[in-house]
Amino acid sequence: MFLRVLVVEKTRYFGGTTAFSGGGAWIPNNKYQPTINISDSTEDAEKYIGAVMGALYEEGDKKKLEAFLRSGPEMVRWIEESSLIRFQPTSLPDYHVAKPGASAGRTIVPSDFNDMGRITGVFRSVPNFLFATRKFLHYGFDLLVYGKGTYMANGNALVGQLVESLREAGVDMWNNTPAVKGIMAPKGEGKGVIGIQVARNGGSVENIRVTKGIVLASGGLGRSEEAKKYMPHEWTAVPRGNTGDGNRIGVECGGTLPPPNPYNGIFAPISLLQPRDKNKPIRRYPHFNIDRARPGSIIVGPDGKRFANESEPYQEFVATMHDRRIKKVYYIGDQNHLRKYGMGMALPSPYPIGRLLRQGYLISASSIAELAAKINVPITSLEETVAQCNGFAQTGKDLQFHRGDNAYDQFYGDPTVKPNSNLGPCA
Repeated sequence: MFLRVLVVEKTRYFGGTTAFSGGGAWIPNNKYQPTINISDSTEDAEKYIGAVMGALYEEGDKKKLEAFLRSGPEMVRWIEESSLIRFQPTSLPDYHVAKPGASAGRTIVPSDFNDMGRITGVFRSVPNFLFATRKFLHYGFDLLVYGKGTYMANGNALVGQLVESLREAGVDMWNNTPAVKGIMAPKGEGKGVIGIQVARNGGSVENIRVTKGIVLASGGLGRSEEAKKYMPHEWTAVPRGNTGDGNRIGVECGGTLPPPNPYNGIFAPISLLQPRDKNKPIRRYPHFNIDRARPGSIIVGPDGKRFANESEPYQEFVATMHDRRIKKVYYIGDQNHLRKYGMGMALPSPYPIGRLLRQGYLISASSIAELAAKINVPITSLEETVAQCNGFAQTGKDLQFHRGDNAYDQFYGDPTVKPNSNLGPCA
């Protein structure tokens, strides 16, 4: 049977939230775990999910959970057999490493994922230097010809593989074409959705009849006003096009949203950059793990004191901020941390950082006291905090928040730093 598939994309670019993400998929008992000597089972995964959900777990969730655990590994095999998408394993531990049933390797990522270690270690060896030089020259050529780099990693790699797979399969793809509303079957002629109305190139409206179904993959509703009522937040890192169209269309066609709960959103600390042209939108960078987990940095609140383990999962880190009603924090690192690992939009050496300093995204100071004055936190508190953390770095034990004590923290640490891969002197 020959079927036609159409992908309609609201904005100019395909990919949306996925392209902004790390591109990882959490699939327990996947085929890649044995390749890195990790054994897993659906029973352990079910136990882990139940432990994480706690009171939110309901008896009705059991069938959904069983379907997910059964279909996940099958999906990975099928998608690799049917498309150009290729995954690879990571040894990333589950976020809640102390929960029953926790394991590692359940997150798989798209191929072409992990060159950053060699680029940031550009001067550590001749092969690294040659590799990084080729990458930078390639990027410069792409920038001149295409206006952006063509090398893809993380969520970009997943989207690139998906788009190329669709092209090879002859799938129609329309960008600049927002979905407007679902088309319902007339009364007496069956029930359900029989089509979708779209605005082709943002203008002329077309009604598209469907015979098999419609998938609403709108990347969430984080940029909509409704989202702030459903799950209060101040900033979001999702693309500007995510204003809730999929949610609205789903509800209009008879769908419902579940009651709000603390995990209706994925939370991460976000840093902001106001472009020099004030008419341009503020840029947002979610600090998931790759920078703030590394040694030589701390995060403090307005009182100049730490309040959490800087290396812990983003969801838990921001949950602590919410619990303590902390709206603004300061990510502090020394010169070595900044140039070795990067800080948000400030990429590691040899990328330049002068523009970010001039725009106020980065604030530099020659002493802790000077920095405290610049960011308006108590000088004594910040000096004491930094001194205490430097002591923790020497002993390898964070006596306050146990940073670096578990496998999740260590995954994002620097294994060359001893005695604790997540702790280093910060000053």
